[in-house]
Amino acid sequence: MPHLYHGSGYKQPELKPGIMHSGELQKWDKTESNEWLYATTLMEEAVAQGFASVVEKHWNLSRYQSHGDTVIVIIDGPLPSQRELEALQVYLYKIDWDTNIWSKVDNMHNGMTNEYKTKSVIGAKMIDSCTLVDLKGWLGGKKLEVKAKTAAMRW
Repeated sequence: MPHLYHGSGYKQPELKPGIMHSGELQKWDKTESNEWLYATTLMEEAVAQGFASVVEKHWNLSRYQSHGDTVIVIIDGPLPSQRELEALQVYLYKIDWDTNIWSKVDNMHNGMTNEYKTKSVIGAKMIDSCTLVDLKGWLGGKKLEVKAKTAAMRW
């Protein structure tokens, strides 16, 4: 069976859309919200999504971009250090891809072509593996840019 990958800040026995955890709707753009669980066919994209999600939970993330070996994190408020970012925990899930429950996202805002979503709960039997990502190693292979949302005033 083909697989999908999902990045998360949590190690748990099942995966489900964020709204099932929080009870509160959160919209990220015109097409994406926490009503859905997202996954991708590419491990690298799943790690990047998981990293963005974890950063958002710790800091006031304004924007996140990941293209090739460049990761840009824009924060509204105090900026985290690289050491703080490397200390975060991201888990990479390998999921059996049941095409009956996943639909293609086709979000023109994020440019991801291999992204899928579901409102279903992914039980333990559908999770092939869950591994802790070595963020220090992952970020070490990237050009990391951490920026403030508001530019400093120049006098």
